[in-house]
Amino acid sequence: MVEFNFTFKGMDSSEAIKNYAERKFKKFEKYFSGPVSVQVVFKREKFREIVEVIINGDGENIIAKEETSDIYEAIDLAYETVEKQVKKFKEKRKEFRKGKSIGVVSSVPEEKYIVKSIKIDPMSTQEALEWFDKNEDNFMLFYNTDYEKVCLIYLEKGKPVIVIPELS
Repeated sequence: MVEFNFTFKGMDSSEAIKNYAERKFKKFEKYFSGPVSVQVVFKREKFREIVEVIINGDGENIIAKEETSDIYEAIDLAYETVEKQVKKFKEKRKEFRKGKSIGVVSSVPEEKYIVKSIKIDPMSTQEALEWFDKNEDNFMLFYNTDYEKVCLIYLEKGKPVIVIPELS
């Protein structure tokens, strides 16, 4: 769905100009997956006709501004400018999708697992080891104040192991 907003500055509103611009810019609807907003500003300054187009859709703003001596020619030039930008946007989006290594997050239905939120306490490595020894849990997450990171403690061969994550 395309929503148009026309503004005329320094000239009278014209249905013919609106219809011409709407026919031109409606063609871009197919490049966007969601709603599209098109704002067209027509200006007349002395002997110049200026057309400014702003298209908002899919989180993108595409802007074109053209000026000539004829308003219809300015619309055509703005259309060509927007067309180049939209095609560039489409290619960028296609490349972004290609670069993704994971297309589907998971095909496991939600019934097969449980999601739990936990609160983690800030503590030093020593405090976490003492707490872990007192409790009989299999593992413990905590905010390690020594490393300023969320860490994990678990038992391996009877000894506590502290996992300090590093980004790869």
